[in-house]
Amino acid sequence: MLQSATKSPVGTRPGNAPPALTAIAVAAMILACTPRQVHAQDAAASEAAPEKLDQIVVTGSRIRGVAPVGSAIIGVSRDDIEASGAVSTAQMLQEVPQVFNLGVSENSRGQSGGSGNISYGSSVNLRGIGPFATLTLINGHRAVAQGTTGAAVDPSIIPTLALQRVEIVADGASAIYGSDAVAGVVNLIMRRKVDTPEVYVKFGKADQYDERQVGAIWGTAWKGGSITAAFQNDYHNALNGQDRDFYTGDLRSRGGGDFRSTQCAPGNIIIAGTSYAIPTGGITRANASQLVAGTSNKCDNLKYADIIPRQERNSGTFTFNQEFGGGISLYADGFLTRREYELKQTMLASNLTVPATNPFYVRPVGAPAGSSETVAYSFVNDLAQNVSRGYSTSAQLTVGADKTLGGTWKAGLLYTYGKNNDLAATRAGLNTAAINAALASTNPLTALNVFGTGPNNPDTLAAISNHLAISPGETIFHNYQLKADGALMDLPGGKLRTAIGYEGQRISSEGGQTTGPATNPVTGSIKLNRTINSVYGELLVPIVGSGNAMPGIRKLDLDLAIRRDDYSDVGATSNPKVGINWVPSKGLTLRSSYGTSFRAPGLTQIRGFANGGRGGLFVQNYSDPTNNGALRVGVALSAAAPGLKPETATTKSVGFDWDVPVGNRTRLSMSYFDIKYENQVTSYLSDLSVLNREASFAGTGIIQRNPDPALVAQLLATYTVSGVPPVTWTLFVDGRNRNLGKSVTKGIDFQASTRVPTGSWGNVGLGLSGTYFTQYQVAATSGAPLVDQLNDIYNPLRIKTRLSMNWSLGQWYMNAFANYQNSYANNLTAPEQKVASYTSVDTRVAYEFDGAGAEWLKGTTLALGVVNLSDRKPPFVNVAQSINGGGGFDPTLTNPVGRTMSISLNKRF
Repeated sequence: MLQSATKSPVGTRPGNAPPALTAIAVAAMILACTPRQVHAQDAAASEAAPEKLDQIVVTGSRIRGVAPVGSAIIGVSRDDIEASGAVSTAQMLQEVPQVFNLGVSENSRGQSGGSGNISYGSSVNLRGIGPFATLTLINGHRAVAQGTTGAAVDPSIIPTLALQRVEIVADGASAIYGSDAVAGVVNLIMRRKVDTPEVYVKFGKADQYDERQVGAIWGTAWKGGSITAAFQNDYHNALNGQDRDFYTGDLRSRGGGDFRSTQCAPGNIIIAGTSYAIPTGGITRANASQLVAGTSNKCDNLKYADIIPRQERNSGTFTFNQEFGGGISLYADGFLTRREYELKQTMLASNLTVPATNPFYVRPVGAPAGSSETVAYSFVNDLAQNVSRGYSTSAQLTVGADKTLGGTWKAGLLYTYGKNNDLAATRAGLNTAAINAALASTNPLTALNVFGTGPNNPDTLAAISNHLAISPGETIFHNYQLKADGALMDLPGGKLRTAIGYEGQRISSEGGQTTGPATNPVTGSIKLNRTINSVYGELLVPIVGSGNAMPGIRKLDLDLAIRRDDYSDVGATSNPKVGINWVPSKGLTLRSSYGTSFRAPGLTQIRGFANGGRGGLFVQNYSDPTNNGALRVGVALSAAAPGLKPETATTKSVGFDWDVPVGNRTRLSMSYFDIKYENQVTSYLSDLSVLNREASFAGTGIIQRNPDPALVAQLLATYTVSGVPPVTWTLFVDGRNRNLGKSVTKGIDFQASTRVPTGSWGNVGLGLSGTYFTQYQVAATSGAPLVDQLNDIYNPLRIKTRLSMNWSLGQWYMNAFANYQNSYANNLTAPEQKVASYTSVDTRVAYEFDGAGAEWLKGTTLALGVVNLSDRKPPFVNVAQSINGGGGFDPTLTNPVGRTMSISLNKRF
């Protein structure tokens, strides 16, 4: 059935993969049935124990109770979660070295995917391959996506208090789970069977920054069943650019460039490329001689913007399970969460075309005659700072039932309904038509004065600042699953087991934009739908086990999986995966995997939401290396991109897990990964440093300097504009999504842990985890050669590690973490800058009261924590500020908050 012929749409995988898997499976079964000599000394009692088929499914396999064969699991335990200094699940996951903060996060939007993150959510980006290339699951099943475009699951929809553990399989898993599992899978596993109620309070503080977590979890159990419910409030205030001295546009004192804007107050008159600085106090025709050619005022408009938005989230979750007679069990889980944000944006500023009829018009002495001139101007003294506000609300319910069919077989049904609503809004932007009208007015009482000689009419200012942009988005998600798994037969190496299933998804997204003057806005909306039908199969072949072990082969397992997904809009794809585990000796497992993965382009990437699918133009400031990094006004296009193909990937891995027979519970793990990722959907709408890589886009039309006036006229006639476009365009950026990129990623994941009992001194645990990249090559376009971008800014670093130490003695507990990332190259500046390495240390000390002398304190844990103990500032990065990050530091790798001290109280009743 899995190999049946279907239509051959865009993105279909080569058809010879399923027969190849069949051949491997037949060979494996023949080998497994061959008699093997049993060596008693190799048959460990633990391996001979009965199989527990009813335990919770482990991430990476559809067969109950089976860890993923050939792939490693990176685990985050409940103890790790409690020891973390993070204030959200997304922040907690970014402590894992394999997770990169690139693209979709609250403080960095300049990379791929960032342009769609207008409500400041987060996603998981494993190994930095892409913000949409990691599949996030909840209790092993899919969840409704967040954002106005419904592009990715924000892990913070599940609060930290409700998490039992997180399992990460950093390996391609489309054969198991389908789309999005290119870089891997993150499974958020919720707490069940909480025996006692628990409340948690945490308050943290840094310089000009506050955060808190307040929550409670409750559970009860009865014969054959249990229910657990949790609630949590997370909050942190905004961090403004004025609160951090390293965030600035003028970096000359640190050896960098001067990236300040020329849109100032007083501003600058620009005629034929020559700038004349308007003096303090303004300029009139009477003192026009004070204007000097070649001078300019500069100002730091972004210094007043927020680096991190204010965020507050309220979340509720529950889990439920009940066993009935006759082998029937019922389970359910769900969540309801609402996140609200607020972000102060840059000061309103623009390059304005002032006609000579304006009553305040001043022409510099000696300037060529003309009927108009450009004034680079900031409204800092005229208008309030624009603020973006919005929310994200998600609700989901999953209900499932399992039925024991006899023997080891069990069948199950699952249904998930999820709904997300996001909204992002700015309500005091610049109204282009009103500005042009005010500049053209000949009446001094109503005309706009940008020459700095007096206050403007309040009614005029109100009219030019009433532009609103409201972007709502709604995603509705239905998921149906029918599955069965069990043993097919007994082989000398163990039970031949399989899992088969069907999964259906229906996704509806509705969105658009209301934009224009508040008195007469234009509203456009569009509704998009997608249906996905999938079938999958997985076969676990125990080639060698306790029944036929031999010297050097105590255990040998082969896992074969395949999945076919049929999309209603982008075609069908089949993806296989092969995994092998070999146990040559007790405690040592060697493993390897090979598979293909894919990601279907998002609905809004194909059709678009902006202005009801028609798209829009955005006036933005770009750092231009041809002018020493000075800001250039450009216009970017956001619009639908029909014809996008699915992204595809080939993944390979090989590694080992070794329980070292030395010391106490010492374990080493290492995995080499090789990922070839093609047809990557990429957009440069939010990348305001894209001009630094202009040569990479030659011939694509993505970057056009001095675009054809006919193209400009066509764009202005087709799309609405946010911002004030220049009369003459010198830069156009096509920000539509395209199948442009491809990448090759290779490296090593490593983990090591041990426990050292010290008798009366307590117990000490040590751990080390990290990622070492050996290769990261990227082609910006499909026809371009692969270019090494490893260790370049906004790309994966060669090495990231996290060293941990924990100590316990009686009722005392201590954790310490050292986070390291190597130095890297900032190739966005000339000459290339070497950015320093960065190490930060986090600590936590806790005491658990036993109730001695005060029974009411029993079950109470008091903890003090410090994130960034030494208050290290981010390393200096010579990069221009932008509304999407930058300005003296790299927000993708370092946190601008600094040392954060916290106190927390946990009470179990």
